[in-house]
Amino acid sequence: MVFVRLLVLSIFHMSLGGSQPSQSSQQASSPPHPAGQQSPLGTSDLSFPWSRLRLPRYIIPLHYHLLLHPNLTSLSFTGSVQIQIDVQNNTNWVVLHSKGLQISKAAIVDQNFAHLSDQVLPVLHNPSHEQVGIFSPRVLSSGQKYFLYLEFGAELSEGFYGFYKSTYRTSTGETRTLASTHFEPTSARMAFPCFDEPSFKANFSVRIRRSPEYISLSNMPVVKTFEVSAGVLEDQFDASVKMSTYLVAFVICDFKYVTATTSSGVQVSIYASPEKWPQTRYALEVAVKMLDFYEEYFNIHYPLPKQDLIAIPDFESGAMENWGLTTYRETSLLFDPLTSSISDKLWVTMVIGHELAHQWFGNLVTMEWWNDIWLNEGFARYMEYISVEATYPDLKVEEYLLQTCFSAVGHDSLNSSRPISSPAENPTQIKQMFDTVSYDKGACVLHMLRHFLTDDVFQRGIVRYLRKYSYRNAHNQDLWDSLANTCSEEDFISGKHCYSSSQASKNAYLFAGEHMDLTAMMNTWILQKGIPLVTVTRKGPHLLLRQDRFLRTVLPSDRLWSTLQQGFLWHIPLTYKTDASSTIHRHLMTTPTDSIHIGEEVSWVKVNTDMTGYYVVHYEDGGWDEITKLLRENHTALSYKDRTHLIHNAFQLVTAGHLSLDKGLNLIGYLQLETHTVPLLEGIGYLQAFYRMTEKRNEFDVISNLGVYILRFFRAVIDRQTWSDGGSVSERRLRSEVLSLACHLKDPPCLEQARESFKDWLQSNGTLNLPTDVADTVFSVGAQDDHGWVSLLHTYNTSLSEAQKSKILFALTCSRDTNKLHRLLELGLEGKVIRSQDLSSVILMVARNPRGHRLAWNFVKKNWDTLVQKFQLGSFCIRNILIGTSGQFSSPEELTEVQHFFESIKEQASQLRAAQVALDNVQKNVRWFQRNLETLRNWLNKQLQYILTMDPFDSNNAERANLPRNMIENSMFEEEPDVVDLAKDSAFPTFPALDPDEVAYEPRSSRLLVRGLGENDMDEDEEDCESSARLLGMSFMNRSAAHRSISSAYTRQAPPRSCSRPSARTMVVCVLFLVIVASMTMVLYFLPGCTFTKSGCPKTNKTTPFEQVYPVSTNGELFPWAQLRLPRSVRPLSYDITLNPDLDGMTYTGRTVINMSVQHNTKRIVLHGANLNVTKATFKPGDGEATEVTVLEYIPRQQIAVQFSKELKTGLFCVLTLDYSASLSHTYNGFYNSSYSDKDGHKRVLAATQFEPLSARKAFPCFDEPAFKATFLIRISRKPNYLTLSNMPQAKSTLLPNGLIQDEFEMSSVNMSTYLVAFIVANFTPISKNVSETRVSVYSVPEKKEHTDYALDTACKLLEFYNGFFEIPYPLAKLDLVAIPDFLAGAMENWGLITFRETSLLVGKQSSPLEKQVVASVIAHELAHQWFGNLVTMRWWNDLWLNEGFATYMQYMSLQTVLPKLDIGNSFLAVRFRALDSDALNSSHAVSAEVNTPEQVEEMFDSVSYEKGASILLMLNASLPGDQQFRKGIIQYLKQFSGLNTDTNDLWNSLTQVLAQHPNVSEMMSTWTSQKGFPLVTVSRKGGQVTLTQEPFLLTSDNATQTSSLWNIPVTYVTDNCSLAPECRQMFTLKNKSGTLKELPESAKWLKLNYRNTGFYIVHYGEEGWAALITALSNNVDVLTHEDRASLIHNIFALSRLGRVSFDQVLNLLKYMTNETHTSPVTEALLQLNVIYRLLDQRQEHHLVSRMKSYILHQFGSVMDKQTWEEEEGVSQQELRSALLGVACSLNEEKCTQRAQALFKKYVESNGTLRIPGDLQQVVFTVAAQSNEGWATLLSMYGRVTYDAEKRKMLRGLASTQNARLIVWILKAGLRGEIIQTQELPLVISTVCKGFTGYLFVWDFIQENWDSLIVKFPMGSFAIQTIINSATSQFSTQAHLDQVQSFFSSLKERGSQMRSVQEALETIRLNQRWMDKNLPTLQKWL
Repeated sequence: MVFVRLLVLSIFHMSLGGSQPSQSSQQASSPPHPAGQQSPLGTSDLSFPWSRLRLPRYIIPLHYHLLLHPNLTSLSFTGSVQIQIDVQNNTNWVVLHSKGLQISKAAIVDQNFAHLSDQVLPVLHNPSHEQVGIFSPRVLSSGQKYFLYLEFGAELSEGFYGFYKSTYRTSTGETRTLASTHFEPTSARMAFPCFDEPSFKANFSVRIRRSPEYISLSNMPVVKTFEVSAGVLEDQFDASVKMSTYLVAFVICDFKYVTATTSSGVQVSIYASPEKWPQTRYALEVAVKMLDFYEEYFNIHYPLPKQDLIAIPDFESGAMENWGLTTYRETSLLFDPLTSSISDKLWVTMVIGHELAHQWFGNLVTMEWWNDIWLNEGFARYMEYISVEATYPDLKVEEYLLQTCFSAVGHDSLNSSRPISSPAENPTQIKQMFDTVSYDKGACVLHMLRHFLTDDVFQRGIVRYLRKYSYRNAHNQDLWDSLANTCSEEDFISGKHCYSSSQASKNAYLFAGEHMDLTAMMNTWILQKGIPLVTVTRKGPHLLLRQDRFLRTVLPSDRLWSTLQQGFLWHIPLTYKTDASSTIHRHLMTTPTDSIHIGEEVSWVKVNTDMTGYYVVHYEDGGWDEITKLLRENHTALSYKDRTHLIHNAFQLVTAGHLSLDKGLNLIGYLQLETHTVPLLEGIGYLQAFYRMTEKRNEFDVISNLGVYILRFFRAVIDRQTWSDGGSVSERRLRSEVLSLACHLKDPPCLEQARESFKDWLQSNGTLNLPTDVADTVFSVGAQDDHGWVSLLHTYNTSLSEAQKSKILFALTCSRDTNKLHRLLELGLEGKVIRSQDLSSVILMVARNPRGHRLAWNFVKKNWDTLVQKFQLGSFCIRNILIGTSGQFSSPEELTEVQHFFESIKEQASQLRAAQVALDNVQKNVRWFQRNLETLRNWLNKQLQYILTMDPFDSNNAERANLPRNMIENSMFEEEPDVVDLAKDSAFPTFPALDPDEVAYEPRSSRLLVRGLGENDMDEDEEDCESSARLLGMSFMNRSAAHRSISSAYTRQAPPRSCSRPSARTMVVCVLFLVIVASMTMVLYFLPGCTFTKSGCPKTNKTTPFEQVYPVSTNGELFPWAQLRLPRSVRPLSYDITLNPDLDGMTYTGRTVINMSVQHNTKRIVLHGANLNVTKATFKPGDGEATEVTVLEYIPRQQIAVQFSKELKTGLFCVLTLDYSASLSHTYNGFYNSSYSDKDGHKRVLAATQFEPLSARKAFPCFDEPAFKATFLIRISRKPNYLTLSNMPQAKSTLLPNGLIQDEFEMSSVNMSTYLVAFIVANFTPISKNVSETRVSVYSVPEKKEHTDYALDTACKLLEFYNGFFEIPYPLAKLDLVAIPDFLAGAMENWGLITFRETSLLVGKQSSPLEKQVVASVIAHELAHQWFGNLVTMRWWNDLWLNEGFATYMQYMSLQTVLPKLDIGNSFLAVRFRALDSDALNSSHAVSAEVNTPEQVEEMFDSVSYEKGASILLMLNASLPGDQQFRKGIIQYLKQFSGLNTDTNDLWNSLTQVLAQHPNVSEMMSTWTSQKGFPLVTVSRKGGQVTLTQEPFLLTSDNATQTSSLWNIPVTYVTDNCSLAPECRQMFTLKNKSGTLKELPESAKWLKLNYRNTGFYIVHYGEEGWAALITALSNNVDVLTHEDRASLIHNIFALSRLGRVSFDQVLNLLKYMTNETHTSPVTEALLQLNVIYRLLDQRQEHHLVSRMKSYILHQFGSVMDKQTWEEEEGVSQQELRSALLGVACSLNEEKCTQRAQALFKKYVESNGTLRIPGDLQQVVFTVAAQSNEGWATLLSMYGRVTYDAEKRKMLRGLASTQNARLIVWILKAGLRGEIIQTQELPLVISTVCKGFTGYLFVWDFIQENWDSLIVKFPMGSFAIQTIINSATSQFSTQAHLDQVQSFFSSLKERGSQMRSVQEALETIRLNQRWMDKNLPTLQKWL
């Protein structure tokens, strides 16, 4: 064989052209594809031949010859593999697995070693399936064998899978490298190309090349080593037995080993790094004993000649069962007698027992596919207990099987559980099969089966199974058949337990007198998820039995309960015992109900004896009272297992809502009599779990009382404990747990001893060996001060004992210093001091520390992508991190936060069952508190009264029971309580906000319950808190094993516990089950070849690919609608809304009655509702009776629905009535709470609404789309000292019996959209005036009433103007304008009740014209909306511009007429320039753009909808003949569509009807509304001929292909012959790419296009054209209007950014500015130059910054010097002065800053009575804030000033500081919203960003607080757009671009898709490009 093998290999290395194939060149057809699937494309001209995840079966591997050469210097490897294959069907393809390998050569030869091709064979890759295909040009014939030869190479993996790199450090600090493998489940393909599925078993011959200083290990022994070349040795290993690829292993290292031989001659060796080699002795002893035991138990010899066990420094799992070479995490194999505890010893013993059991279960017989992984892991888990009990009985391992089953119950009672045998196809799904269900539930079901069959029958059955399927693969049925037929034909006997093979399918084991079918029985446990609840009721001599599915997340009273019970039935082998005899009775329950006769004389019965069965038992009708009585009177009548089981079941039932908490607590009252460790610790575990839960919730009275109760109740137990390692295993276990508990509860003797022990340890420099069972408690106490923490970290870094390091790491995470906790997280992420393998442990331990759980959660969110790279998706680490961190939560707000996070990673979360488990856990925690907190509080009060009564002289406890928490802590500590708070941080476990029944009591650093070897104990549900008994039962075993991978396919670690109480936190309430529903919907929708009906069941797909797939509503039923937009089948006619707000509780109740008309036959009514708890719903069809109906809710789309069994017919009028309750929103939308402080400093609360665009649904159920117009009647109740307002006038007020007043408002006289509804409850004060037939009122808080006069006067004037202009009177009887203290937007146009931010409505009598201009503009805008938007409304938000563009246009147009002194023209010109800037980006959008999602709708409220919309209306108006044509057109539009909804075409059609002379309005304007961007018009002149060309003006930064867009452009122009008067204007329509103007006179020196900038386009004049214009301006500034001069400045800067003009030309134009005096050109030039100045400043181009400053001051110095500091009357002059002095002072021009400082000083000295001119206030406050003293003074004044415009300017000044500390403060203050309102945060951010110091702080602030920001401001909102733009618009480097791109990419659904993000990235690229191009010019010019 050796000769043949080498011969074949040598042939492969020959030239491939040297042999001719003997087979036919005919090609075989490719293997068939699954129906309906397309093959993925390969990487060459060939198509990849296979489309399934699982490999085809037509090629079978027989033998691998594998050569590998790893290079531990370059950290790479090369290799070759020859695979002998057996061809089953003719084919040209070999498809196998490969991942990350570079395959350099491929060849195939036949059995005669003849090549099938004279060329290298093509290798095609399908990376998504991790497959490669090798194409053979000649057919591979069925029945023939071939050799596939591949050469490959790769880097050693950086993770923990495949062939990966590991390192360790010696005691001298030297880092050494090794290479190891971990292939299970799907990573062998990362090391060599292979058929990487468990059923493809083959033999393996491995050769490894290495350097002489290393050794190599593999599955088999080395048979030969020889030198290949100088310094390179090759080890050849013996051929292996047939095995699956995932069991192959090899290691290259420099380790040492110890060895011994078993009784059958197997050589056992333990390998470890040289300095840890002494810690291997115990493992060697265990491994030898275990192998001997298993060979005897299975009666099958271990088939290999050797068994190596090796401790790998970097190992994610606990261990891995590779055949002959099992690999371990160091904590799972090494045992140091000096530092390892008894729990460490048991851990090592059980891990070895688990892995060696795998050598039979998994290796010898392997599951066919991963769906049956339990056949490997469930058996190995169960064999741990059998093997350890047999070999090390003193370890009392039988006590821990209970905890394993408790763990399984915890997970399996969640709806998110799964069947033991579940489908799994892709690698992520497969990894998730390594969970609690496969391991723990599998073991418990086997335990039940073993007791059912008896030990002997079970043993013989599994031996038969192993023998029959040796070296093969097996299914579940193979196991059942083997167990059913336990004797061969020749041994056949007729008896109780053995039948012939012909009867194997009907196992006739006699059980309780019945024959049964074993397969049928076991399928109920394997093929369905969940666990049964057996309810027992005593009726005389009978026990009545009922089985249900046991669920802890759904209560029997919930609607969903019955749905989740359907279809579940188990065959339950019941056991029970009574007081009548010691016999264990048996009964097989196979029906939903049953009964057992037990006799009248029986006084008590205990079902599920010793918990041998996998089910929960509930004793109804006083059954629990009888058990409680029995335990108190004679608890030893039951075994310790039964007592433990009762405690566990009782608290499980409490969580599930079947038993009250006080009954569970009364049950454990007997524990003062208990002497056995297991039930004692089970009961203590629950009490301490309650303590932890309430501690996190800051329930101080409960914390205090419970602490007192525990210490008093268990005083005798605590006082018995010694600080040593003496005693039995049970005694040591009890000592460890109880002392940890006592220290955590601040027991003085405990703390004193722990501190003394730690002091001794410190003084010995860490050489003192503490008692191992209490070491982690000592360390945890010691870690509370800085010196102790640092000392422990140093010891951690140098210790060679992994057991000690795990204890220390746990203690370090108990610190209450969040900086230290953050440092640990960063160290774990870095992977040097704390290994990456331990990162998940660190995260979880920090998460369990109440000071750190928020830190850990944020860390996970921030570093999610990094974590997924380190630990594969689906791995234990990822699942445990998700469940462990989220499992700390127990409030609705935290539930919402978890949902948001999962939604943000929904592409990954949808693949993770852990996401559903996490949500289940948090929801369960929330409900536990809601149901049980008061019960616990009352029970404790009663118990303490009793205790204190019994011992009145114990004053210490009496004091502690009543003292406030901080005094209690002071009474226990000499240190200050804020320095040492061991109640929060000591050696007491923190559980993920939990379920007490699952709270694993884990005061230890590891609590790694060894129930399992294969994955973390914290998997899934366990993280929400393990069973307290499991915890105390098993927890003691692994206190020091925090490093026992919490992530592995092997690690049974319970979550490391933590240490402190969390701070209070509040987040917005959002949706439940979002991720679950989304993922379910995706799975359903994309399943191939199937059509899903409304009921969810599949049917044959005949005509269409899919029917509509409906999502799942919150109650589990299908939601009857699957689109974002509502159906049109039902239309609301009127709403009758009653609201009862409670401003004290910040809640309200409501009733909404909706009268509707059915438009089309339908069986459903779908409408909107968000965050509303609908308590009752009735439906009345026509004249029929009102009946109660069920309301379904689909939270992700904020929709609710009612479904009917019969169709509602067209034309039917019906009424839907909904009663509901809700909380007032804490954000700025919906029905939200607001507050302000009155003049006396008292806080006043109010409630207001903001519904646009999508928030009416948050206040009342409604059809919340603009097209669903209706009438509204509103009633609101209030306290007598409040008033209410709504859209309509008040009709009447009624005094209610409860003393409240109900105000009823008139039914609205107009139909309106829901977003326009509004109501307010407040104590505001109005002023009023009548205009025509309308009562106009302005409301404000009483203290600001004096600031409302101007608003009232302006509103009246504008209302009169609009009434006349539109020729349609305002239709309502009243018009209220209300200033709201907390208001995010500027204002909102609610019909008849317009709401404003205070700064947008209130203005002082002495305010400057500029301040009045702001207020007048907003009022004009909102009043215009009463027609545009309210009277006529866009049909959908894609045409929002019909509202906002018109309102923006009308605000400027109306003010020019009504209040001409406000000189609004400059402002309108400036916003048009900014609209052009925004629209020049590729990330812009069309004016009318498709929108669907809420985020897209929010983003439509931008400059395109507002300013561009207004600009194109101005352009249209300017292009029409006469001055009334446009007005006539819009009047026609308003009258034609009054009360209706429209789209853009309706507007153009209306205008066309009126404009007979201009019939092509629609044709022209659609070019401006249907495409984004605007044109660049280029002028080319030759003599008198002028040619105009158009192209898109696109500031794209990526050389993208220019679009072919064309606009219909009304080009206007003037020449030097006539340029100022409107009559000079000439017009030319440019429709095509180019056009020629009429002949210009030769005498015309220049022409200027876009007269007064009324057109929305930019003009490029060419070099000569620009030169002529520059010359003209230099000679005479007034040759052009000021608008045209400003337009030239704007255009030339824009062209410079585009790259069409040099910056030299820009500078040439600016030379004329020394003569410019008008506001618009000056302000535009200053703005453009300031942008460049800031870019240079923030690039730290200091030399250029200085020169640019000098240039600006020189260019504008003369006009700056002319500015006065006194009052100015003209608005334009104020605008100019404000801009000039603002720039001068910002550049630190000395005269400017001195004048500003002097003015501020006078202002301060006058105590604010001296008035600073309004236009100068910003300059003065900004200068003042640059000094610390001035800043502090300004902050003080900010808190006192009541005038909002002045207050806002002060805030801008404060935010302009360059003091980093103050910048950080103001950002945080804005986020907190206390001193600075959160609504002002965007302003703060935009201001801070303008300074060099601040802009980087802001960027960091946004990254750190992003999740908070999108809670406060809706995603896509203008506030978020402002924040993003402000923070990024100054960036101009690649580093910043990368940062921004990386951050927003990581957000996924939390913001990455926003248009503003794309705009930000584009802006940075443009800045970067401009700077790179123009810096040389600037350097030269400046």
